[in-house]
Order: sequence, then structure tokens, then C-alpha cells
Amino acid sequence: MPDKITVKVKLNEKTFKRFTRFDTLRLRKRWVRPLVFALIMIAFGLVALLSKKEQSGLIAAVLFAVGLGLPIVYFGFFFSQINLQALNLKLGKGRRVYTIYLTKQNLEVHNDIKKEETLMLPWKKVLKAFRVKGCIYVYVSPVKAFLLPDGQADATDDEVWEYLIARMGRKRCKG
Repeated sequence: MPDKITVKVKLNEKTFKRFTRFDTLRLRKRWVRPLVFALIMIAFGLVALLSKKEQSGLIAAVLFAVGLGLPIVYFGFFFSQINLQALNLKLGKGRRVYTIYLTKQNLEVHNDIKKEETLMLPWKKVLKAFRVKGCIYVYVSPVKAFLLPDGQADATDDEVWEYLIARMGRKRCKG
């Protein structure tokens, strides 16, 4: 296993969108509330229909429309925002964003877009890592992650993953 691994991260639109969907929908489970809302509204619509009172069909139709419409609007807005962010970040074919050094003591991040102080985190402060198709997501806080796309390190993808496991432990590395 190497002493130091360097990853010059070139982020493209596809990787960014895949990460955003993973982070929002899978990790944070932000799909649950719209689903629960839709189910509640549909249930109320069914109750209105089954009551067979005057105007119950109209009330049920409104409840069904709202129950299905708002989640559709929510997810439509979510996906359009992802596209807009990728466009604003100019990620189309790929863009160098940062360089990460995995050392025995730290995870070091150098911003390649703008001048910033190097972020140096001891391994005990790195929260978790997820290995998914085509990338490794390294979370340094509950709301901040660094992406390590496959094939961009000076080591193999498996060596990068094993390096993370060796520094962070299997409990904090999933995938």
C-alpha cells in the first residue's frame, strides 16, 4: 500500500448529478416526506370518495391532484436545480476542481479553482466514505463531501478504497 495517494479530481456533469441524487435521495432520504404527503392526500381522497356524499367526487379529485401534483413539482424542481447547478459550475465535459492527498496522518484538499487555504483533516475527523459506481464519496462533515472519481488517482481504485478503510476503519466505509 502506498504512503501517499494523490487524486487530481476532474469533476464532470454526470458524476456531479449522480452524487447529488445519492446525497439527497439515498443518504438524506428526502424522498420520504413527499411520498408520505402523497399517500396522506390519496387516503383522504379515497375517504371522500367512499363517503358518497354530494361533492365528494370533486373533493377527492382535488385531493388526488394536490397529493400527486405537489410531489411531482417538488421532484421536477429538484432535478432542474441539479441541471442548473451543473451548468453554473461549467461541468459539461469535466473541470478540475480540487486535488486530494491521502496521507498516513491526514486528508488534504487543495482547491484548484480558487485560492484557498489547504484543508487538512486528521483521519479521525473524516466522517465516512461511500463507494458507489464510478466514484468514492468522502464526507468530512454531515453536509460536505469530496468526490474521488474512479481512474483519477495515482493508484488503482481498489487501492484508494483500501487506503481509506485502513485509515478510517470498515465501520465508516460503506460500499
